[in-house]
Amino acid sequence: MSNEITQVKGCEFTTDELQRFHHYYKYDWAAAGLVSAPVSKRIQHFVETVDPGIDSNRLQEWLHTMGIVEESEKSEQARLYERFEHFDFAAAVGFNQMLADVYATDDVSKHGVGERMDQAKAQYYSDNVEPLVYSEYKEYKEVNAPKPVCPYQDLWDPKGADKESADTNKFANVRTIDIAKLLDPDNVDVLTIGAINLFIDAAKTAYDQKYFAVAVVNSRCNGPEPMFLPALSSTGDCPATLKAAMRLQIELRNLNKTKPLVFFANGVVDTSTLGILMSTVDIVTSEMFCVSIGSVSQSSQKFPLSALYDWAHLSNHQAKVSKGTAEYIMCSPDLVLRSAEWSTLGLGIGFVSHRKFASGMEQILLAASCPPPHTRDALRKACAVESVYSGPSKINVWEQEISKYFAPLADGKTVLELADELRAVKAPWAEKYVVFANAKESNNVAKARVAGMQRVRGMEYSQALALELSAAIAWTAGTTEETKLFSRNIPSLSDLLSENTHATPEPQRNGALQSEVAGECPFAKMYRKNPERFKHVNLGSIADHHSLDL
Repeated sequence: MSNEITQVKGCEFTTDELQRFHHYYKYDWAAAGLVSAPVSKRIQHFVETVDPGIDSNRLQEWLHTMGIVEESEKSEQARLYERFEHFDFAAAVGFNQMLADVYATDDVSKHGVGERMDQAKAQYYSDNVEPLVYSEYKEYKEVNAPKPVCPYQDLWDPKGADKESADTNKFANVRTIDIAKLLDPDNVDVLTIGAINLFIDAAKTAYDQKYFAVAVVNSRCNGPEPMFLPALSSTGDCPATLKAAMRLQIELRNLNKTKPLVFFANGVVDTSTLGILMSTVDIVTSEMFCVSIGSVSQSSQKFPLSALYDWAHLSNHQAKVSKGTAEYIMCSPDLVLRSAEWSTLGLGIGFVSHRKFASGMEQILLAASCPPPHTRDALRKACAVESVYSGPSKINVWEQEISKYFAPLADGKTVLELADELRAVKAPWAEKYVVFANAKESNNVAKARVAGMQRVRGMEYSQALALELSAAIAWTAGTTEETKLFSRNIPSLSDLLSENTHATPEPQRNGALQSEVAGECPFAKMYRKNPERFKHVNLGSIADHHSLDL
């Protein structure tokens, strides 16, 4: 049998040669100090120090087929197009003004947006740097495109292979907040009050008009289980930590009303910090994203009541969510939400593979540099272009069970009644719920979550936050009975946040306390002061008033 690979037309290299050439292609030239060295010097080094048995002439022939040639062999036309392709458009003054036209249509296919983006870049480059004709450039690229010389080339040299990290500093019109730089260097596994206050301070700087959008990233998202948003610190003054986290949540939601706020969640998010993440629906995830929201998880035991309002109003998001889905999620003993489930719930706008996350982030941030009022639309269309299918959702397959067993929880059925009903189902998935219902700690978590969602569904947003915060503080103090957690006599949110804590006091903006949620309806304020005065009013008629929904 011939050892020549014939699966790809035009391939004239043997298996042994290709293995050696691939070794050359993947060689660490930075470690050898030859990153900028000419091809001839690289080949000489490789032959002399790495693989003396390699045929240097055949290697050079293979490099030619890959489009890798000496600088001296390149034509002036080739050099022009290389300068164009390496030009930093993200830092180019005025280029962002052209982005509105790139994303002006409903065509968000990768080909369509890519074509319009290349045309805009060519026009800018020709007008501001040196003459370049786009049609000639396109024709040149088609004629001189490298031809594959190995049937497995996409495996060892995948198109669009990502860089290690995104260069966020070059996007001058996007305020980037790096979570990694906020965390205490000696305690990077938790979000302390100090880190939260730094987060708040960073968010406040983003109101500057020079920023068109805000991006939250974590440059330390690496390793097999990267952490994007760590747990709230459960040591020290827990009430102060919870209040600081609530201030941050309010600050981010207010900021998101003025300009797009996008999270690039390329890692694990702790259940206790979900309220921070869910301050926006502009969330881009990867396969590394996950939330262990199950009621038996350690984080759920410590801080089980994060983002109650958001879970109770899943139907407000742009996704078809069956009644009872939130109850199914919040009662599940060991559910882990990943990108597929997150997208199904309408809580994110894109999924980019971990391998291409950094380059995808840069493309999205370039779109986020588009001036208002087109910024949010351009950002979301760029997300659609960069996104791929995140896989099947584990929630969709349980729609019938959710509608039958969990939907009644939204109407008053208790967790214990659900467990009694599931005992008769005689199925492995149902048995898990029965087991957890008999476990005191996980049972308390589920009961508190269901009761909390039932209460906040009839509340105005800031009132719901006050309920969530007071219940969370009571939980950390040892109160687990839902009737005590969700007392009818709840202080206003501003009163709760104005109590003395170790957190930095909120400054006033435009004469109003920042702890008051922007857009809060006057009726809600009056009702909290004197509920008896309005007992004749049908509160259900205003249950759909959600002032901060975007």
